Amino acid sequence: MLKEHDVVTAIVNVPAEGLLAGDVGAVVHCYPEGDVYEVDFLDEQGRHKCVATLTGQQVMRLNLVSLSA
Repeated sequence: MLKEHDVVTAIVNVPAEGLLAGDVGAVVHCYPEGDVYEVDFLDEQGRHKCVATLTGQQVMRLNLVSLSA
């Protein structure tokens, strides 16, 4: 299960939202009914692209590592 603020990537295209597999976003809401999430996606320049309602089967959580000097 995902949680709010998890960074995810879409693994499917959602043409109605202009969403492409590989787009990156953050979970902004987790629905209590199950594995359903609102995800805010950004474009390549970091600008808002869309907010989409997706299932856990349509996204994959990214494990980001912070590199500190």
